[in-house]
Amino acid sequence: MPQLLALEWNGSEARFVVAASRGEKVTIEQAFSVGLLPRQPGDDAEEVEEVDVGARIASALAARGIGRLDTLVAVGRANIELRQLSLPPAPADELPELVRFQAMREFNELTDDWLLDFVPIGDTAEGAQSVLAAAIDPKLVGQIEQTCRKAHLTPQRLILRPCAAASLAGRSRVVPPGQLVLLVDLLTDEADLTVMTDREVLFLRTARLGGDPLGESGQSDPLLGEIRRTMAAAQNQLGGRRVESIVLCGRGDQHVALAQTIQQKLGISTELFDPFSGLELGRELSGDLPDRPGRFAPLLGMALAELEQTGHAIDFLHPRRRAKPPKRHPKYVVAGVAVAVLVCSFFGYRILQRNWLNDEIKQLGNRSLLLNKEVEAADEAIAAAKAIENWTATDVFWLEEIRKLSEDFPPAKEAKLKQLVAGPGALAGGKVTLEGLAAGVEAINKIVEDLRNDRRKVDRGSNSEDHSTPPYSEHFFSVLRIDPEEE
Repeated sequence: MPQLLALEWNGSEARFVVAASRGEKVTIEQAFSVGLLPRQPGDDAEEVEEVDVGARIASALAARGIGRLDTLVAVGRANIELRQLSLPPAPADELPELVRFQAMREFNELTDDWLLDFVPIGDTAEGAQSVLAAAIDPKLVGQIEQTCRKAHLTPQRLILRPCAAASLAGRSRVVPPGQLVLLVDLLTDEADLTVMTDREVLFLRTARLGGDPLGESGQSDPLLGEIRRTMAAAQNQLGGRRVESIVLCGRGDQHVALAQTIQQKLGISTELFDPFSGLELGRELSGDLPDRPGRFAPLLGMALAELEQTGHAIDFLHPRRRAKPPKRHPKYVVAGVAVAVLVCSFFGYRILQRNWLNDEIKQLGNRSLLLNKEVEAADEAIAAAKAIENWTATDVFWLEEIRKLSEDFPPAKEAKLKQLVAGPGALAGGKVTLEGLAAGVEAINKIVEDLRNDRRKVDRGSNSEDHSTPPYSEHFFSVLRIDPEEE
């Protein structure tokens, strides 16, 4: 009976799911959480020290009689670098090398020792391939492995948390086939916002929340703002395609009320999704489910995908790699041996001489095979580099464009930027996404007029009131399209 442990932790708590498979049926046996705050009830205030996460996890597992199991660890969006990459057409077996080559150029801190995995998200109208690439610092991986060692665990997989939750939602009927859905998963102090269709993740964000959206009236406003920003960013990145409905992970009166608030204020259909619904639960767990079931959606998705062998979208310990070529059996060696046996029966010295020649031929043949492999690998690398060079031939000179944008942007008392994302345009030139705060609608209009020129086209985008950072009162989101310079 295969059994495994799905695990995740942050600064405030660790969450656990124990699952087992019996034939084709998967049973969720345990689901619980343990606090990781420095001071727990009953602690002596004078003796409280920094929490040893690994020791506390080990203690929680021992208290429930859980031994050493195959372990899956979830890692959040905030701990990785994530980019949507656009690549030239290429065969599937060349895609892993092409993704890493492009990621080395576009990621901020990526080096050769970073773990990188990706998931294809479809082709564009121009024939390019789009992938969602994720990379994690090996230092963070080392910290995770060290914590697991202290807990007497060995991580078998390191999985991107939002993708695991999307896998769970995709296997249920809560996500209509082919529909673009925003999955909202409330965690301890943040929320995973994942745009998906079926089981495929297309866009994801993790947003910090200033309060508990399930709390008193008004606490849901920060979440509503993050949902609006996520839908706008996804629409821009997915070529104008809009989110058609929202799925909120959780159950109970508080989640029902929050779902109704989202639907009323955003005017979009919102449905509640209980992660434990429809699953086979163990006897103890079925009578004592966790209070916040949404927090366990990623762990349940990981465990089910592993035991049902449906695969994981992003697994940093087992990333997509180029398939190894099949081994070629040297049939001529067998034939040569047979010939040598026959010749040895009739010839003396001439046999020895022929063996010497055969050995020399064999060595030259092996050397030729090795050189052929090196030549093939070099040709593939050159072809990939040439394809990317052709693809980026129309790139904008970004340092110069950013300098001009800085000169044309209004002074700080009128507006400031929270985020600037620059990249290639759909056909040629470039595209810049601007998100920031302005002193008022007039300031936003001035930004649009100041940035527009013969080569720049400004899409006004959206703006909303935001008084969280005086003296700014408006939050805006605009897209700047830059035509290539004429030669």
